Amino acid sequence: MATRADVASLANVSPAVVSYVINGGPRPVSREARARVNAAIEALDYRPNAVASALRGGSTKTVGLLIPSPVNPYFAELAEVIEHELLQAGYLLSVGITHEDAKLQRTHVRSLIDRRADGLLLISSDALAKVREHKEQLPPIVVVDRVDDTDSTSCVHVDNIQGAATAVEHLQSWGHQRIACISGPWPLRTSKDRVQGWREQQQRAAAPHSSDLVAQGAFTPQGGAEAAEALLNPDHRQPGYEKPTALFVSSDAQAHGALHACGRLGLRVPEDISIVSFDGTQSARFTQPPLTTLRQPLKDIGATAVRLLLARIASPQEPKKTIVFQGNLVVGGSCAAPRH
Repeated sequence: MATRADVASLANVSPAVVSYVINGGPRPVSREARARVNAAIEALDYRPNAVASALRGGSTKTVGLLIPSPVNPYFAELAEVIEHELLQAGYLLSVGITHEDAKLQRTHVRSLIDRRADGLLLISSDALAKVREHKEQLPPIVVVDRVDDTDSTSCVHVDNIQGAATAVEHLQSWGHQRIACISGPWPLRTSKDRVQGWREQQQRAAAPHSSDLVAQGAFTPQGGAEAAEALLNPDHRQPGYEKPTALFVSSDAQAHGALHACGRLGLRVPEDISIVSFDGTQSARFTQPPLTTLRQPLKDIGATAVRLLLARIASPQEPKKTIVFQGNLVVGGSCAAPRH
């Protein structure tokens, strides 16, 4: 394995000059010497010792990402975008899966801090609270796909209220009035905002929006299936309950489960019941029928979160920012006019 001295010898420079080229300083290097060093690095396939560089320079070139679950395709696709952006910037991504469990969140946060991660990206407002429990100086943090209710940390997310309203408005355009809502877990802010968007749009249309039309579930296929059963299975409702003709589902992952539940109940989508979901993941294209879904701009969200975090790493005094994106509706085949 080539060493720094080997690179210096081939480039006809001192080992210190090789260090300046690799680390971008602290002293300037002439264009000719830099070219010789880079050529020697490539010829020898030299790879600097990242651990040693971190100990000397105080940077591990590592960013931690906490996600609730790899089962939800939205989180998986978002993590892929974030990893790509970080690799382009010379950083590695360390992923912790929390399952929204407080103990796991504390464990992952402790581990990332101990390993001197340069920054943290959190897809969890609860995890942010766990981070703040630590008394030592914390690395820069950006919250992704969540809202920091304390308004003290940079956040990047979609407009959940408007997105939900757009999804419900599409169902209304088909003639649906009795539209039920499958929400995410409570009291997650994302879940609350999407329910608020559903309710406000129903109110604008003078359509039913009572709490008996809302069922909560985890952002998973199982959560969606259980919530759909609660809304659509007459055995789970009081006599006289009028079933909805359409569902607004708060995530694509839940919509997968809702489709399965409809099949078990003998309901055809969209002939018997229409569905619009939220997220716009790749998986929504491959359900039967393909889902109509409110697509979040994943690439913009991931790239912006990385940009904000790297700016804070480079300059810790960088002011906090909240960036809100708008989603757009992707029309599939899961909607039709209600049957009379």
